Amino acid sequence: MTLSARARLLFVPVVAVTSTAALIIFLEHGAQRRWLIQRESDALARIAREAARTAEPVAGSWQPVADSLEARFALRATVIAADGSALADSRPRETESPAGRDEVRAALAGGTGLAVRRSAAGAREVLYCAVPMRREGAAAMRLAEPLVVLERLAASLTRLSIAAASLALLASVIVLLVVSAGFSRRVLKLRVVARRIGLGGAGARAPESPADDLGQLGRALNEMRDELDARLEALRRERDDRERILAHMSDGVALLDGQDRVVHVNLRFAQLLDVARRPEAGAPFSTFTRIPDLMEMPAESRRAGRTLERELKPWATRAGTVRATVTPLGGGSPEPVLIVLHDLSESEAVQRMRQDFVANVSHELRTPLTTLRGYAETLLEGGLDDAEHREGFVLAMRDGAVRLQALVEDLLALAELERPDVTLRREAFDLRAVAEEQIAHVAGAARLAGLALAIEAGPPVPVTADRVRVAQALANLLDNAVKYTEQGSVTVALGLSEGRAWCEVRDTGPGIPALDLPRVFERFYRVDRARARDRARLRSQDPPGEAGPAASPPRSGTGTGLGLSIVKHAISLHGGEVSVKSRVGVGTTFRFELPLTPEG
Repeated sequence: MTLSARARLLFVPVVAVTSTAALIIFLEHGAQRRWLIQRESDALARIAREAARTAEPVAGSWQPVADSLEARFALRATVIAADGSALADSRPRETESPAGRDEVRAALAGGTGLAVRRSAAGAREVLYCAVPMRREGAAAMRLAEPLVVLERLAASLTRLSIAAASLALLASVIVLLVVSAGFSRRVLKLRVVARRIGLGGAGARAPESPADDLGQLGRALNEMRDELDARLEALRRERDDRERILAHMSDGVALLDGQDRVVHVNLRFAQLLDVARRPEAGAPFSTFTRIPDLMEMPAESRRAGRTLERELKPWATRAGTVRATVTPLGGGSPEPVLIVLHDLSESEAVQRMRQDFVANVSHELRTPLTTLRGYAETLLEGGLDDAEHREGFVLAMRDGAVRLQALVEDLLALAELERPDVTLRREAFDLRAVAEEQIAHVAGAARLAGLALAIEAGPPVPVTADRVRVAQALANLLDNAVKYTEQGSVTVALGLSEGRAWCEVRDTGPGIPALDLPRVFERFYRVDRARARDRARLRSQDPPGEAGPAASPPRSGTGTGLGLSIVKHAISLHGGEVSVKSRVGVGTTFRFELPLTPEG
């Protein structure tokens, strides 16, 4: 059985103290016995020497002397001849013979002999003391004292020693109980703190006082806790950073262990597989996805020992076509694998956009080119001699060339705006003054269409931007408003709001259906292509000089379908926004906002 720390703190010292006390009592008992025997020996030797010096035989007999000493001192007295035989003995019934005893030999040799041994009967210990004497045949006198009193005194001293040791042991136990209780409480606190630290409990601190070994242990635990907190915080930040990175990745990422159980899956992975929620760690991958091709890929990748790629069919995922990449990571058998799902819908959309762009450009170019070729062939085949119609043929060819020029200019302008290294020539100017200039450019076309063209009065609107780009955007908005408004008015409003300058172009045209509003800024997108071509044809027949000053910025004046796309790109380059509101049969409002100061 394993003892607790408190029990060991109490048991071990008690055993040590008890053993020490027993050893001390044992040694002290021996010392006390020797001291008592020495004390009695000295007293008995004095009596023996005095008796040997003063004793005289009575009528030639030493027996009266022996009896007298017995009567006086209650000591057995023996007078010994030179040959060791007893001349007289106060206790003749005790048949012990003095001959050959150590104390007798010492006395016969002229010294004082002392000896302690049990009596002949073996009942008790006796102290013998023999001294030399020279009296009428007597050579030595020996006195014998039973050690009964000495044994009682020794027993009393031993009992006192045992009592004192017991009191000391009791006091030690009490002190040890108090000390061990305090020690145990401190150890228990340290154990609780250590357990809380192990469980990651917040605010767990060990007591550091008093500054003994346990206090130093508490300080060490606190230092360990601080170091552990620092490392855990670093790991937590690293984990959070990794989670944020994975959460905002456009690719889906999943880590599976060797048993195809989920270790980690980011949200994008679940979204691409059209799963409502991410699986818990340890969930089988087969319960997370029901796509056979994807479920088979981890095992195939492990067998092949290399990365596998496969496109998942559009019906299998939420996003459409997805490229799945499975890579074995090594480090075990079977190996964990990393699955990455790459959404191909964006690249497919870009590809479709390219195809649509080429198709739209081809379509836009085909009409004017067909016109130019047709009328040129007509002229070459005899139309030059037709004085009545040849002017109309040339005018039609001019219109086609103008349309081609406008389309090319818009394409070049859009390409310039989309360049990654495009730069803006920023300058401070009044946006209201630019709006007034652009209204002057379209005033002739508005007058011919019977439209009221106006700008709302107000204070200057100072901005810092690329004047040419802003003017280009405003020109396209005004051109579209005049072109598609059959009756009513076109109004421009400007102002400042929350640190941004804004400009609105409002018309009373037929409006844009709600389904078409999200796409009006796409390239070549027209709400009504037939109406756009008719209005463009009428606009291209405007008399020269009616469109305003020749120094106007480039704009989409012939219905190429790129004007609003140019507006969006020009405003976005400034960190601004473009929006549109429209009601069918009521009119349309285009609004753009610019920061008063350049961003970045």
